[in-house]
Amino acid sequence: MGQERRRQKWAGRSAGSRSDADGTLDSVVAQRLISLLEEGLDVEGWRAAMERLEEELGAESYSVLLFVLTHLDFPPSTAKEHFARVLGQWRRLAASLLDDVDLRVAVLHYFLRIQRKLRNPAIVEIKILKRTQDSAILDELTRLRNYRYFQDRLQDEVRRVHRYSAPLSLLMVDADDFKAYNDARGHLAGNVALRRLARALRRSVREVDVVARYGGEEFAILLPSTPKLAALQVAEKVRRAVERAGIGREDDRSARPLTVSIGLATAPGDATDAEALVQRADSALYVAKSLGKNRVQPFSDERREDTRLEASLIGTFVALASEAYSLTTRNVSERGLLFMARQPVAVGSLVQVRLSLPPAAESVECVVRVARVVERLDGYEIGARILDMDRLHQRRFRGFLAQLRATDTGPTVPVEAGSLAN
Repeated sequence: MGQERRRQKWAGRSAGSRSDADGTLDSVVAQRLISLLEEGLDVEGWRAAMERLEEELGAESYSVLLFVLTHLDFPPSTAKEHFARVLGQWRRLAASLLDDVDLRVAVLHYFLRIQRKLRNPAIVEIKILKRTQDSAILDELTRLRNYRYFQDRLQDEVRRVHRYSAPLSLLMVDADDFKAYNDARGHLAGNVALRRLARALRRSVREVDVVARYGGEEFAILLPSTPKLAALQVAEKVRRAVERAGIGREDDRSARPLTVSIGLATAPGDATDAEALVQRADSALYVAKSLGKNRVQPFSDERREDTRLEASLIGTFVALASEAYSLTTRNVSERGLLFMARQPVAVGSLVQVRLSLPPAAESVECVVRVARVVERLDGYEIGARILDMDRLHQRRFRGFLAQLRATDTGPTVPVEAGSLAN
C-alpha cells in the first residue's frame, strides 16, 4: 500500500476504503493508539500495550502506529522491528537526558538521528490526532460510529469469531415510516429525531458494543461475544427504549412515537463471514417490517413443515429478567410449543423456556415469542414460536422428538413453520 493511499484510508477519504482488506484495521487501531498516547505510557507500558494489540488485532498494529506518528509506511514485520529499536533508543535517550521522554519524542529521535528517514520532522499534537481520527470514524449528525468504522470493526470481530470461537451478534435497526415522518415534519425535525434515536440506541447497550449509523435512518449494532439468546434480549431492550423515548411526541403527546424494527443474525451459526452476516440480519429486518414493524426478528432459514406431538413436559419460563414460573407442555414441535401456565404473559413477549426431557431429565433451553394466550379453567394456554436454541440443546430436543414420533400412535397435526406466531 502506498503512503498516500494509507494516509487517505486513515483520514477516511478513500472511496474504496470500505472494503479494502489491507486497510481494514487502520481506523480501529489508530483510535486505540491515540487513547494510549493520551495515557502517557512509559517504555514498558508501550511494549506491553503493543503486544496486547498485536495479539488482538495483528501485527498491522505496528504499521499503523508508525504511520500515525510519522506518515512513514512499513510492512508489519519491518514496523515491528523499528518499534523494538525505538524502545531501545527511548531507554538510552531517557537515561542520557535524565528526564521524562514520551513515545513521540523517541520516534522522532530514532527516525531523525538513527534511520534518517524524516526530512521535515514534527511532533504531532495529540488533540489534532484525536480530532482527525474522530472525523474519520464518527457520523457528523448522530456522533455515532460511521459506516466505514462499522465495516472495519465488523471484519475484525468476524476474525475474532474464527480465532476464539466467540459468538458475534449483529442488529440491523431501521426507523419505522421515517420518510412519512420527514415529509410531515420537515428535514430539520427529522435530523433532531435521528439524533435522539442515536442517543437511545447508545444508552441501551454496553460500552464494548459498537453502534453505527449504517445509512439514512438505518443503524447497525455489533454485540461482541454475545450469543443469539442474549442478543434477542438486547434487541428487545433497544426496541423498548426507543419506544419509551417518545421521539416525535415533544409537542403533541397524542402523536405516534417513532419506533424501530430490528433484524438479528449471529455468527457463526447464521453466517461465517461479514458480508453474509449483514445480509442475514438485513433479511431478518425485512421480515420484521413485513410482520407489522416495531418488533425484533431473528434470522431463520427454516421453511419446512413441523409436526406437533402430544407431550407433557414440565419446565419453567422466564419473561426476560422476571422470576421463573412453572409450565407443562401440551404439544411440541421443532419450531413451536403449546404449554399451560398459571402466569399469563403478553402476546409478542420474548420468553426464555427451560424444559426437562425424559427419561434422563436432560434440560433444554430456548427463547420463544408468545403468539397467543387463552385463559382456561386450569390456567393459561400459551402458544409460542421457538426463535433460538443452541446446537447442543437443539440436538437433544430433536432426539427427544424422534423418540416421541417413534412411539406416537395418535393423529398428528401438520403445522407450517412459524404459524404459531401469527
